Amino acid sequence: MPTVLTRRYRTAKKIQQTAVQLAIRDGLAHTTTEAIAREAGISTRSFFNYYPYKEAAIMGPSPGYPRDASEKFVISRGPLIEDLKAMIFAHFRRFENERELIGHVLTLAENDPKLEALRSTSVLASRTEMCDLLRRRLPPGHEVQVELLSSSIIAATNLAMRHWAHHVVEDFVTTVDGYLDMIGPSSELLEEPCTATL
Repeated sequence: MPTVLTRRYRTAKKIQQTAVQLAIRDGLAHTTTEAIAREAGISTRSFFNYYPYKEAAIMGPSPGYPRDASEKFVISRGPLIEDLKAMIFAHFRRFENERELIGHVLTLAENDPKLEALRSTSVLASRTEMCDLLRRRLPPGHEVQVELLSSSIIAATNLAMRHWAHHVVEDFVTTVDGYLDMIGPSSELLEEPCTATL
């Protein structure tokens, strides 16, 4: 996502917000691209210049990490966890006023296979982006650790976002900070004997 919001990005977000509002109000099955375009004040042809179908509009534009924060993360030489948190917090600041929208998107995805598949694809794209950033940041020879760390980081941030969007927690920054800190200690569970009872 651009640091300075472009006209195209603003229009893409307006279409997303309209699509989500209609899907919540009328149900996804009764929400059409024509209705979304009409409510957003654009032509149906213009809609397809932004999104190929309604589910893509509900997911919205790709939310990659901010370029300036990503580059700072790559070149910084402080503790990895602190630089990582700084980048993730910069990423989140662009969405902190979209709590209800994100909550609606997640709820819609939980009830629609196509939306859930798109959300999963977005998560995989985030993981790939995180892998690339970690590869650039870390010296060669840590490929396995990069893969494992990327999966853990994305799982932690996605869980924090879901809990925040659904009002399970009130403060995203504090929550993701705590979840990221749990990545290392969580591996200790692998050594714990099983105490569960059937």
